[in-house]
This record gives sequence, structure tokens and C-alpha cells, in this order.
Amino acid sequence: MISSNIKFSLDEILKATDYFSKKSLIGEGGCSLVYRGELTNGKVVAIKRSKKDMEDVHFVTESFRNEIQTLQQIEHLNLVGFYGYLEYDDEKVIVVEYVPNGNLRQHLDCVFGKILDFAARLDIAIDVAHAITYLHTYCDKPIIHRDIKSSNILLTNTLHAKVTDFGFSRLGPNENGATHVQTRVKGTMGYLDPEYFKTAILTDKSDVFSFGVLLVEMMTGRRPMERRKGRERVTAQWAIEEFEEGRAVKTLDPNLESNVAVNLALEQCKDFFIFKTVLPSEGLL
Repeated sequence: MISSNIKFSLDEILKATDYFSKKSLIGEGGCSLVYRGELTNGKVVAIKRSKKDMEDVHFVTESFRNEIQTLQQIEHLNLVGFYGYLEYDDEKVIVVEYVPNGNLRQHLDCVFGKILDFAARLDIAIDVAHAITYLHTYCDKPIIHRDIKSSNILLTNTLHAKVTDFGFSRLGPNENGATHVQTRVKGTMGYLDPEYFKTAILTDKSDVFSFGVLLVEMMTGRRPMERRKGRERVTAQWAIEEFEEGRAVKTLDPNLESNVAVNLALEQCKDFFIFKTVLPSEGLL
């Protein structure tokens, strides 16, 4: 990994992205545009550029600096690697590992024309669990991601998962006996821990809740919140009701083939779906 303290020049970033050309643009988030770039040493990277037309400039700057601070502290196979950044006048850029195979939500939607099979989904879930466990347990200071969701799970060509987007991340409680931190609520509706949403009390269990929602999304193929018959339906709640009525197999993504092995695995996921999603408990693995 390149040193996490590299500060890129504006000229380097412009050359890497062909002056932020449209052909280099590979993605867009709420606060940023993402470009594929090539450094002078031939290294292909992803270059995340903060948007300049956002009304809340303070929020954009806070998220940018927060992401850099977090990325400098982490290194794990299932987390996107950090190469450096640029902050110059109104330009705010983060340079990270380029992960070439899109995000998990795109694969669940079959954007690339291939169905993500059940075994691959389980392997991806394990990768994400390893990433979250590392953040919560093995960093020098515990880190809570706060925005675990399918569009923040990037996939390699061999379908290994890498968690990205640390703009909302927050250091966990590190004082003796502390169990939580009080903070402004951030995250994505549908994945957001309802206890955290209600109380603004953040714990690592909030990430575990989001992971439970993600697992339901992967097994069902459905987005966490969907409009059905003119109303918003929470997919996790629907899945739990089906499980409790003994109809777990009906929750399976219709793109997947139902067979004995898949049905058995789905049944074994039932307890995690119910208990981790409704009331997150300690740990993932």
C-alpha cells in the first residue's frame, strides 16, 4: 500500500483524470463524484471528488476530513485501500484503491448481465462481516462505519468484497466503561438502526443492525425499502414475518434457483435475520 500520508498536487489529479473528463467518471454519490484515474507510476486508482454545488459546505468538508482521518487508521483486505488526498481551495479529493467490478447493489440488480449466485452472496457477507469486525475490534481505536449498505460494498473481479465510503464513520466509545457515543444521526434510511435514529446514541450494534438488513437484501434481492401497492414496505420486516410463518423459501431472490442446499442455508440464516435485525447483539462472527 502507498503511504497514507501522501498529499497529491492538483496537477497530478488533473492529469490522472484527464482533467475530470466525463469518460473518466465511474460513479456518483450524494456529496461526491468518483473518477477512474491513472497515476504517473501507472497505478490505477479511484479518485473521489467532493461536489462544489452542495448547499451545506460545512457538511461536505466535515465528511471529507472525517473520511481521511478514518482511512489513515485502517488497513484490511476487505476495506478499500487509501493512497492519499488533495485539499486545495475548493478542491477536495480522496485517492483510494480502484475496485473494478462495481458494487453489490449493481450485482443484485444484474446490471452486468450475470446473476450473483447464492454461494457468492454468502462469501461476500462473510467478507463484510470480517471488515466490520476489524473496525469494531482490531483497530487501535474502535471505528463505527455508520453507513453499511449494498452500494458501499465494492466487488473485485473475483467477487471479494471491500467496504468503502467512510464519510459518516465515527470513533466508537474509548473511555473506561463507556458503551456509546452521543452524536448527530447519520446514515441511510432502510439500513438505519431504529434505536440510534430515535435516541442519537451510537454503538457498534448500529453497524450490526445495518449488516442484518444487508444480509436480508442479499438473500431476497430486494431493496431495504420498497414501494408496494402504494405503500412503503420494509423488506426486513416482511422477511421476518415470512420466516416466522415458516415460509422462508418465499423470501429467496427469484433470480436464484431453489434447491435443497440453498433452502437449508436460508433456514440457517433465519435466526440471524430475526435476532440481528430486530435487536442486534454482540459481534458478527
